[in-house]
Amino acid sequence: MHNHIKAESAEIRFEQVSVHYWSGARWLGGKVFKAVDNLNLVVEKNNLAIVGPSGAGKSTLIELLFGLRQPTIGEVFVCGFSLSACSSEQRRQLCQHIQLIPQEPQSSLNPHYTVYHILLEPLKNLGLMQDADKKIKQVLNDVGLNLNLLECSPQQLSVGQAQRVAIARALIVEPCVLVADEPTSSLDPVSRKQILNLLKHLQKSRCMRLILVTHDLSAAQDLCDEILVLENGKVVDRHNAKGLKTNSKHSMTQALLNAQNKNHKFTQWNKEIVYEI
Repeated sequence: MHNHIKAESAEIRFEQVSVHYWSGARWLGGKVFKAVDNLNLVVEKNNLAIVGPSGAGKSTLIELLFGLRQPTIGEVFVCGFSLSACSSEQRRQLCQHIQLIPQEPQSSLNPHYTVYHILLEPLKNLGLMQDADKKIKQVLNDVGLNLNLLECSPQQLSVGQAQRVAIARALIVEPCVLVADEPTSSLDPVSRKQILNLLKHLQKSRCMRLILVTHDLSAAQDLCDEILVLENGKVVDRHNAKGLKTNSKHSMTQALLNAQNKNHKFTQWNKEIVYEI
């Protein structure tokens, strides 16, 4: 296993990857649904946003990346290792290179654990117990949470606090790649902005690479260097984040940009109404 501190050590490659589902038995006329269709993708040094509408294949892509689903066709490589051929020990080591921030933070946190034990668990699993208490206190401080939350259960946390704990759990093993799955979808506008600012700060302070999976183009443009657009399991567009609006002509990208503009106008209108009241 390569040194995980180097960003190059966690190159991610999807080689002709397809994931097919059948609506029923083939002999009964079941039809195939292609959640991912012949995906060829290399993620190297840039922070990458993967955007697209519901059903575009974003969740399936994450499942493939973390070995939670096997491709029907093709192969996924992380750090040069084929995920389908990895031993259990190699998979364990890969967990120190790449970590996930889940979409629903509260449901992803063990309800029977305190925050302390939630943060201790990945250290135990990866054999990184040296100075464990120091690491836990440091990472909690890094995500802007008070140490008095260490004895709290997930049910005692706000949604924003739970998301910060989920981020801390991913950070504590010091990965070089952080995958964030719709990290602000369950948050109010104020908490959303705070979490985006936190992720931007962590990227720089920890020299991590971010893979952001989202339908939120504004977040993608704020946090990432490149934006990749998925539609029906295929990559239909890929551009520099800053030049997406002017350079992209694809209909799906334009639809996402239009939705972003409408949402921005609604937010501004809503603020004005609140102000008038």
